[in-house]
Amino acid sequence: MKRIQDIEKLTAADWDRIGTDATVPVPSDWKPKLPRRRTVVWSVAASVAVLVGIGLWGLRSSAEPKDTFTDPYLAYAAVEKALAQVGGTVAQSAQILNEQQTKIDKISYWK
Repeated sequence: MKRIQDIEKLTAADWDRIGTDATVPVPSDWKPKLPRRRTVVWSVAASVAVLVGIGLWGLRSSAEPKDTFTDPYLAYAAVEKALAQVGGTVAQSAQILNEQQTKIDKISYWK
């Protein structure tokens, strides 16, 4: 039996030579275990996911968008409010990013 240190030092050529060596005893009842069941399960799951995605996309594309505002001024106010909220979130994210960048710069300085 080889030690782990010896096995870790083997090269690709060594592994190829060992794999093609006919003198290495192989038990007669040995059968390679292939993950067939797992492959089948993942294939079915992927197929179902694709079909559900296609079905949902088909439903989404056939629906007409509804008008939620009858007054254009109310619609404009709602859009303004949503964009202000997004802008505030982006500004907050930029501030956090700048703070973290300062910390990263301090750490990089000492390396």
